[in-house]
Amino acid sequence: MVVAVLLGACEGSDGDPGPAGPPGPPGPPGPPSGVDIGAADEIQAEITSVTIASPPVVEFTLFDGSGAPVRNLPADAISFTVAKLVPGTDGNASAWQSYINSIEDPGAGPGTASMPQAGTESGSSGTLEEDPSGNGAYTYTFATDVANVTDPIPVAYDPALTHRVTFEIRGYAPVANPVYTFRPSDGATDGIFTRTIVKTETCNACHENLALHGGARVEVDQCQTCHNPGTTDANSGNTVDLTVMIHKIHRGAGLPSVVGGDDYCIYGRNDEAHCYGDVAHPQDIRNCETCHNEADPETPDAANWYQVPTVEACGACHDDVDFETGTGHAGGPSGNDRCSSCHDPDTTGGLGAYQKHLLEAELDAASYSLNILAIDFLGPGTEPMVTFSVTDPTNGDAPYDLANDPQFSSGVSHLRFYMAWETTDYENVGQLDGHAAQIDVYSIVGGDLQATDNGDFTYSMSLERIPLGTEGSGGLVFAGRIDKPIGIVRPDNTHEFFGITDDPANPTPRRMNADIERCNDCHKRLAIHGDQTNNLQVCVMCHDPAAVGLHGGIGGVIDFKKFIHEVHTADGLRYPQRSSNCVACHTDDGFYPLAPDSGVLASSFDAGGDLDDPSNNIRITPNASACGACHSGETARAHMEQNGGSFDACQAEDGTIRERVDVCGAGGSPGPIIQETCTICHGAGSSADVAVMHSVNLD
Repeated sequence: MVVAVLLGACEGSDGDPGPAGPPGPPGPPGPPSGVDIGAADEIQAEITSVTIASPPVVEFTLFDGSGAPVRNLPADAISFTVAKLVPGTDGNASAWQSYINSIEDPGAGPGTASMPQAGTESGSSGTLEEDPSGNGAYTYTFATDVANVTDPIPVAYDPALTHRVTFEIRGYAPVANPVYTFRPSDGATDGIFTRTIVKTETCNACHENLALHGGARVEVDQCQTCHNPGTTDANSGNTVDLTVMIHKIHRGAGLPSVVGGDDYCIYGRNDEAHCYGDVAHPQDIRNCETCHNEADPETPDAANWYQVPTVEACGACHDDVDFETGTGHAGGPSGNDRCSSCHDPDTTGGLGAYQKHLLEAELDAASYSLNILAIDFLGPGTEPMVTFSVTDPTNGDAPYDLANDPQFSSGVSHLRFYMAWETTDYENVGQLDGHAAQIDVYSIVGGDLQATDNGDFTYSMSLERIPLGTEGSGGLVFAGRIDKPIGIVRPDNTHEFFGITDDPANPTPRRMNADIERCNDCHKRLAIHGDQTNNLQVCVMCHDPAAVGLHGGIGGVIDFKKFIHEVHTADGLRYPQRSSNCVACHTDDGFYPLAPDSGVLASSFDAGGDLDDPSNNIRITPNASACGACHSGETARAHMEQNGGSFDACQAEDGTIRERVDVCGAGGSPGPIIQETCTICHGAGSSADVAVMHSVNLD
């Protein structure tokens, strides 16, 4: 107790705090920010500056998709190119020239001489430094001194010329090649001499993601730094100058040399031959503007294809012309210094490349509009009556006189209507072999007008009879081709829908899961069957679930949902992108499996012996038909069959699908009802969403 009292007596306030003590020693540094390159699922690269004071010095950054710095880039994972742009003189085109070259010795193919080839410099050859702060910044100093390149070929350095540096990264997440184009003398990047003729996005409209040399080279601006005029494939003896090589690849099977029995090949890594004599360009090869779009401000030099005609560019496609001897060339021996003296470098000269490649008949199609003005219909069992006209949109929609204008009634010209029913899924019941009804406006023999002239440049005519029992809505297409001195002109098809038992004012359109504009990214203007069919609504009228074989022959699915997939995945077809990119053709939601209640019919592969009776056709269930066109292996087929699909089915008139027991239709023994369950797993947002499984980019 005494101790407690004494201690209590000693207690008092703590007083004011004393002055702060001296700072302690710094702690250890924390880990750098950012993500290791091996963990990055996306890498965005940018070259921020290039300076040349002997070896070029490149500063660049790497970030992942979330904006975090990418760290620990190994020197041997990156490689660089550096090239200068040499202006054209004496009729020659401007051209890139790489400072990094090697000599390739022939090891395969017909080549006999060693040849120079442009290439890349590995990051392990020079000096790669990473900013120690971990901010994603790097500096690379080339081993190549561009001011002193003499071996294996001399390349003079001129700082007043435009230069370009690019790089690629391999072994990690994909990297779009960054490109830095500048003038070393003052560092300028704007207002400098350019050769920007084609851009990557234009190529990717057809190729989706053009990726070559193992997939690390994806930008056209990088391609140009190696594919120079002085670069040759020693194995084939062919130049790999981009100007020549890319034209030859795209003309492929149409090259005169290939038509004559040769092939066009380039040898790549490990002396592997890559031959292109089987490439079928999906549009008219004369559509130079498809790649060279001078209306695009991002390709200011796109008009070079006709403004700077050269032996190299023109001779790439016209490879049966010998410009040195004049063989095959009306102007005799010639060189780049003389090309423009005949081939005017403008859009008006008759011998100019622009005029020679002009598709006059295709352009003239814009002067015709095929108009469906009205469809009058009294119901099933009667003939619809169509009222129509043809006008000129380029001349204030002035009407054409179909009764007296001979351009429409020649033996080659024709105007035609296609009619199909029912729009839930066309089957054209009552039509021989299931094809759409075709009605000609002019008779095939004599070219007489079959329609009634209404006296006001409109015309009316009866169509085929719609069978009794038909329900829903129908579709009508107006199509044609017109024979003119400039060639066959194919106007755009026109389509309308009409009520059969549906309200005439509110007919039901036929579904359209594909987009013709996406088709035309490759095809420019999709036109088949004599180039008169350029509307998908026409295609599906004849390529319907009841139609079998070619022109009604027994055997073979021509239903559009299977047929078009098989066309694009056929053996030997050089489809220019991955076949799993559904949105290359489909609308953004048009590739998902069909629900059982969609009303879409099964695809016929056997007409059952009676072309007039679709009920006895042997069929493939709808989803198995569409998906099985690409997924044709035994495992895929078994999966479809386990989930309600069938490759040997019957379909009743009410749409019910049953397994085939003996024969379909009258006299057959109906098997059990089957129903596809594809949407459960493969629908949008489901466990195996088609968009996810096919890596479809819907952004």
